[in-house]
Amino acid sequence: MSKESKKATSTKKTASSKKPAAKTASSKKTTTSTETAKKTTTKKKTEAKSPAKKKATTKKVETKKTPAKASTKPTATKTVTKKKVVKKKAVGKAEEEGPLEKYLKAGEISIEVKALLREKAKVGASVLELCEIGEAKITELGGKWAFPLNISINNIAAHYSAPPEDDLRIQKGDIVKIDCGVHIDGYVADTAFTVSFADDHGDLIKASEEATKAAIDMIRPGITTDRLGEEIESIIKSYDYRPIRELTGHQLDQNLLHGPITIPNISGTKGIKLEEGQAFAVETFATSGTGSIHPDEGRCFIFHLLPYPIGLRLDASRKARKVILAKYREFPFTTRWIANEITYPTTKVALRDLTTKGQIKRYPALCDVKGSFVSQAEHTVYLTGNSRVVTTLPKQ
Repeated sequence: MSKESKKATSTKKTASSKKPAAKTASSKKTTTSTETAKKTTTKKKTEAKSPAKKKATTKKVETKKTPAKASTKPTATKTVTKKKVVKKKAVGKAEEEGPLEKYLKAGEISIEVKALLREKAKVGASVLELCEIGEAKITELGGKWAFPLNISINNIAAHYSAPPEDDLRIQKGDIVKIDCGVHIDGYVADTAFTVSFADDHGDLIKASEEATKAAIDMIRPGITTDRLGEEIESIIKSYDYRPIRELTGHQLDQNLLHGPITIPNISGTKGIKLEEGQAFAVETFATSGTGSIHPDEGRCFIFHLLPYPIGLRLDASRKARKVILAKYREFPFTTRWIANEITYPTTKVALRDLTTKGQIKRYPALCDVKGSFVSQAEHTVYLTGNSRVVTTLPKQ
């Protein structure tokens, strides 16, 4: 019970004990008036409080509106949007450099290397020095080695790369094939040419050059490989030489030097249809010999790491494999490159053991019969919509 109700009850008791009944009625009226006044006062107080509530309500509404205005910041939003657009454009430019651009970059380097080696190759030139000059130029120009530089002389058709301490030199009367491999991010330029230091090898060189040119003119998406082989064989035979049946052009891909599709040097093979976006090394060989090659096991200086690990006991083998894994995991390597890291005697022991254990594959020199001569011509092409781009020829 409130304090005001207690006071009203006390007043009533005092009046009834001291005053007559008439006065008591008057007192009741006074009490009623007092209560009425209190009610009036209470109403006024209530009314007086009501505006305060409205004001409070108004403030709340204003408070709600204020965050809404604050959240609308067009300037800040535009700034964030601009940053995102700039980032997207930067990514887009990087993505524009696809396989073709990388094949072309590798090709440009190979063109310079071939020009340098044409100048350096002469009677008396050291094959070891030519290999080192060509490989150094690839690195200088920003490329990487797709395989060791091959310098194959006379009846050796392919796969001769000078070992350490090699004393072989170009002699008068030799026919010399120089095969160069460059890669940019795994995309390869594979290209070769032949030079003669005799007067009677002109037609032999033309046979392989014209066969390669004809195949390049024909190659495009939709053509089949058997048609290319027929044309190659026909042209080489028109010069009274033979194509080498075991050697072929080959598909290229990122970190892949020899893909599953081959381009034969002869007719009578099963045709495979070529597609847009594929790359190939168009490679032909003409010979005055039998048209068939055999490996020279005594001259093997090129190897390739096989992809499965094998337990090794010899310290030399473990050292060699460590170098190979670090530098030559994807592409072929040569004895010289490993010897530069762990000495030549250690390398010979290691490569022999790695071969026996099945950790590496050997690529010995490939030869036609002794006394014969072989020429080679090769370019890399990339197949586009209904044509092709030759990546290893200077721009016309």
